[in-house]
Amino acid sequence: MKILSLAILVSLSAPVLAQEVSVRSLLPQMTDLTFLTHRPSPRFKMAQASSYDRRSDPGPNSDPFANGDAGNFVRVENTTAGKEYVMADLKGPGAVVRLWSANPSGNLRFYFDGETTPRIKVKMSEFLTGKIAPLEMPFAYAAASGCDVYFPFPYARSLKITADAADGGQPTSLYYHVGYRTYAPSAKVKTFTWDEFAANKPLMDKVATGLIHADIPEMKTIAHGMVGTGGALVGTVTQPISSSFRTFQVKIPTITPEESKSLDWDDPKQPHNVLRNLLLSMSFDNEPCIEAPLGDFFGSAPGLNPYTNVPMTVAADGTLTCRFVMPFQHTASIRIENLGPAIPVTVNAEIKPFPWSAGTYHFHAQWLGEHARTRPFRDMPFLDVKGEGYFVGTNLHVANPAPDWWGEGDEKARVDGESFPSTFGTGSEDYYGYAWGSGELFIRPYHAQTRMDGPGSMGHTSLNRWQIFDPIPYSTSLIFTLEMWHWADVVATYVHTTYWYALPGGTGPAAIDRTILAPPKIEPMKPVPGALEGEALEIASKTGGVTEVQDGFWKCSGGKQLWWRDAQTGDKLVLKIPVSEDGTYEIVGNFCQARDYGIHKIKVNGKEVAPIDFFSPDLDWNKHTLGLFSLAKGTALLEIECMGHHEGADPHNMFGLDYLLLKKI
Repeated sequence: MKILSLAILVSLSAPVLAQEVSVRSLLPQMTDLTFLTHRPSPRFKMAQASSYDRRSDPGPNSDPFANGDAGNFVRVENTTAGKEYVMADLKGPGAVVRLWSANPSGNLRFYFDGETTPRIKVKMSEFLTGKIAPLEMPFAYAAASGCDVYFPFPYARSLKITADAADGGQPTSLYYHVGYRTYAPSAKVKTFTWDEFAANKPLMDKVATGLIHADIPEMKTIAHGMVGTGGALVGTVTQPISSSFRTFQVKIPTITPEESKSLDWDDPKQPHNVLRNLLLSMSFDNEPCIEAPLGDFFGSAPGLNPYTNVPMTVAADGTLTCRFVMPFQHTASIRIENLGPAIPVTVNAEIKPFPWSAGTYHFHAQWLGEHARTRPFRDMPFLDVKGEGYFVGTNLHVANPAPDWWGEGDEKARVDGESFPSTFGTGSEDYYGYAWGSGELFIRPYHAQTRMDGPGSMGHTSLNRWQIFDPIPYSTSLIFTLEMWHWADVVATYVHTTYWYALPGGTGPAAIDRTILAPPKIEPMKPVPGALEGEALEIASKTGGVTEVQDGFWKCSGGKQLWWRDAQTGDKLVLKIPVSEDGTYEIVGNFCQARDYGIHKIKVNGKEVAPIDFFSPDLDWNKHTLGLFSLAKGTALLEIECMGHHEGADPHNMFGLDYLLLKKI
């Protein structure tokens, strides 16, 4: 244990020397952010095997934006156990460091170094959701329907990973990523065995703690002051020896969520405007390295969306902390320009000596984006740089004016002049480690969704992913893009901050496009004109079941519906319908239909309507004309009686009313 502690201490204070690659040597890289500050030793190439649509492969009929990103494999093998679908067939030496799937099923097999019997055979769904010890949280987990594993699986010569159809598995519809490193042929790699778990348990425990808990040390104040409109806070650090910011922090005052709700969207005191109007610029050794709005740099945009993961913390009190290590030989300069009202700003840093060498990298970040139509499909540039370094992550803010899904686009990384990307993804949410465009907020060690407004995919979304354990090294150039692939043809805003390390002299950050700084206001879904909203109708009586208001449905008027569930046959729900004047009315209802919805008989003032079966294999809302009714001014009664459910329905006898329209004849 003493020897292990010494090894970790050395890795924190000096560039890592070439050594045997093993589970033991790779595990500290999961939390040791100094690993990214210098040229890797031994060198490696980072790539990704995935289920991307093979119609995007090079050729005369190539479709770079083909979207059939499931069920595509290297090949299918017939074995004595049945068909195995090869997800990755990797030639080493190398190491798999990340796996992801949206819908894991069947068995997962790892064949190391040409073996014919798999060294790992597990249920994929259990393996990728942290249900198989010791690969539990924080090494394996589910995140908003995405299933992720971050752990090193090194191999000396080769590694083949397969899926099968056991226990109802559906490999033909499987979405998957396998992120892997390939080392130089001369690298010495110790192949993974199950014994590594027991042998490295103390180290795994230490790394797990580092993945979950992020300490904020005492820091030195570099600059502090009230920054007026058009002014700037400037701080400079000059050290007699090479040094680094181990922790970098900016503090600003903020307002409470309740105060924010009372202000107009465009009010300059709104946190989303404050954080966009403060522009961060940083230089190391007189070389421009960082250009980004303050909130975006810390992975929180738009607004103050609190979270903590390995490299960043955003606190509700306006304290913003970055733990990416920022080396410099002599000088570091910080400038925060203010485009908004005067505000006090404090800049702190933890400064420590750093052993600079010919292979040391500067830390970089830049903010780019566009406010434009979502057609035609295209590759949005996140990073296009020359030089040598590492790509280490992105954050993304999408302002989507429609409820349709904005994120079908695949990530693509071209390294050192590749004609075809060595990383080719399967969807934007898949890149960020979740799945199915889920609106669920989550925070994990290397990725997070800290804001998602809805309904549907509408409104503002804030995401980040840090490629700390799966960084992409480059020796001469790197181009990273994300496809603009939105289901609707609308004008949307996609802005993103990209982070990388690079040798001095490489491509610096692009200038901030100030014309797209202001986060656009997304108007909420408008109710259908004249609609009597189901969720607003008064309940006159109910004999059974549970009623509540459901929201978040972009197809509903106003995004909500009245929901009645778990009624028994014969139970009745009676609603009051306001009638503005005497007359004959056609009554039209917009009703929910889904797998667990029942058959219901409807009456208006005692006049019966034919029973309606609200079963559907898919969730949807459809209009039904209930008929013509002579109504007096005042209140009419709508009675819904449960008559059971369709033979193939889930037995919950649900009923959902979006709205009623009373059309006077």
